Amino acid sequence: MARASTPIVRAGGDWAAVMGSRLGQRPSDLSHHAVEQTRRRLRVALISFSLVFVVLIGRLADLTTSYEVIGSSKAAQTIVKQERPIITDRHGVVLATQISTTTLGADTSQIENGAAMARQLSEILPRLNQSRAAQLLSRQGPYVKLQTGLTPDERRAVLNLGNPALQLKKATSRVYPNGEVASHIVGFSSSDMRGLSGIELWLDQGEEFSLLDNQFETSLDVRVQHSVRDELMRAMEKFSAKGAAAAIMDVHNGEIIASVSLPDFDANRPTASPKSTHFNKIIQGKYELGSVFKVFTVAMALDGGYVTRDDIFDASEPMKIGPEKISDDHPQNRPLTVDEILVHSSNIGSSKIALQVPEQMHEEFLQRLGMRDRIATDFPARVRPAPVSRWTDIERATTSYGHGISVSPLHVLVAGGAMINGGVLYPPSLQKVAMPIGQRVVSAQTSSTLRDMMRRVVTVGTGKKANVEGYAVIGKTGTANKAQQGTYNEDARITSFLSGFPGHAPRYVMLVMLDEPTGIEATYGQTGAGWNAAPTSGNIIKRIAPILGVLPNRDATQQEAKLLNLRQTAMAEPTSGGSYAP
Repeated sequence: MARASTPIVRAGGDWAAVMGSRLGQRPSDLSHHAVEQTRRRLRVALISFSLVFVVLIGRLADLTTSYEVIGSSKAAQTIVKQERPIITDRHGVVLATQISTTTLGADTSQIENGAAMARQLSEILPRLNQSRAAQLLSRQGPYVKLQTGLTPDERRAVLNLGNPALQLKKATSRVYPNGEVASHIVGFSSSDMRGLSGIELWLDQGEEFSLLDNQFETSLDVRVQHSVRDELMRAMEKFSAKGAAAAIMDVHNGEIIASVSLPDFDANRPTASPKSTHFNKIIQGKYELGSVFKVFTVAMALDGGYVTRDDIFDASEPMKIGPEKISDDHPQNRPLTVDEILVHSSNIGSSKIALQVPEQMHEEFLQRLGMRDRIATDFPARVRPAPVSRWTDIERATTSYGHGISVSPLHVLVAGGAMINGGVLYPPSLQKVAMPIGQRVVSAQTSSTLRDMMRRVVTVGTGKKANVEGYAVIGKTGTANKAQQGTYNEDARITSFLSGFPGHAPRYVMLVMLDEPTGIEATYGQTGAGWNAAPTSGNIIKRIAPILGVLPNRDATQQEAKLLNLRQTAMAEPTSGGSYAP
């Protein structure tokens, strides 16, 4: 791309033109010798001026379209940046682009009274910070930048002042039409068009990416992104949560359809929000996400042949491992099948299942799911999970239900997708994937069994409030006390819900997380995931499924209801068969 000089318009007229007129003046009543001497001097002056002009042209070619004040003794120094790619969602909706604007600056060496000029400018520029402008205009340096993004009327008003100290400069500004929507993923850039976060930063880091007509097409669907953000904001308000996050992925290729972290910020004005709002919970946060991990524990044991879904484990009383005691949040006080352990989210049962698996196999399985390393993906700023310190029986037991292991929500989302898609783990991508390449982590049979079990979590278990008629939602709740200063805060929880839809043939996996939700009258004061993260997930699915072209299956719903009635009848009868594991 050819670099162009930056045109500068001086409100008081063109200096070169004035000088030219002065050089063209001929003194009267001079002798011939004096005339010739003057002509020689003029030729020298013109040659010198031409050389200076060439140097200036070369210097202008190195100037960017925006100014940065370096100091009172230095001129403004800027760098030319090539035009940044336009960033769009998967349907071509613009998420980031640039527009031509006008920047107002001033040569402070020509200003006698900075405060007076600031007052004059504030009368025609409503957005100008008068006190700040007065400080800048009172500096001793040659140039200061006063305001960007002048409107045509404001530009005309400045020109009409006729002040040679004022400079108008064409500039290019990066804009984000959707503001807060997708701000964590898209990121933002600096005034000199350098990417500072998100995809914007990633584009400047020399990573491999594909551009078509200078356009970077993401895998995001801005319609879904907006809907997810809206529902999360409703949930935060309803449950007085400190924050929330959610991400949706296509289980067949790893494409990220939506990723929201709240609170967020306006990408057009990133500094207007606290820096803490720039933190992306989905990819930068590390959390103990609780019982969503039971899905992985059951998958590990089933796939390795260490248990069957009909095996029975005694959960009639708390389990002791050394001095530690493990109890259930939803105690059934009876022996439970593996199915029931997942349905009722039994910590006791999950711990006993985990201890059926050899220590080495447990660690290797988590490694296979990507729970030990940064995820291999095009996401910027990925976090490394906090490793399990020791693989003793108590660590293996607590890890089985998501305590003592800290991972990002993205880790859980990706592993969850593999659990329900037939057993293949696909790396997440922010771009469309032409030829998905995945790695098998569990068998297709294990995945099918898990889908059935996770469906029962939603129909008769802890996730009932996530059910959406016609979509056969599958899922698992997760509730964990926050780890703080080496202990667990009983009054501060992270709740989550891992889900897939449509359940009979999952296309999308979703993780919803709420940070410190409070109990309300509608939840009878309860703060578990089944009361907040699960219904929030249901609300999101109900809203986005039609957008994604997933239509409700009424016939499947009716058939499922009949099967559910048969299962409940069978469960009401005395349990027979299956092995017993104390």
